[in-house]
Amino acid sequence: MKKSILILSCLALFVIVSAYAPETVNENSSTEKATHCYKFNIRCKGKAGFYDTVKASTWREATNKMNARYPDCKATQVKQYDKECP
Repeated sequence: MKKSILILSCLALFVIVSAYAPETVNENSSTEKATHCYKFNIRCKGKAGFYDTVKASTWREATNKMNARYPDCKATQVKQYDKECP
């Protein structure tokens, strides 16, 4: 009798813990990506160079945004800001 009560209480504890576990996993996986500001020197053929800044979560994403914005120019990263863009 005591053995069956122990088994039932362990089973009930397992059900309670397993019902709570997916909620904590979902909270941890929904963290936001950090956004940085990347400053680029843009050089176009036949024109003077200028600077432009873009917000992105990775360097690759920032480079892709600059290349899409200025397709015929060369974009070289100058600086990365971890805080707000100036």
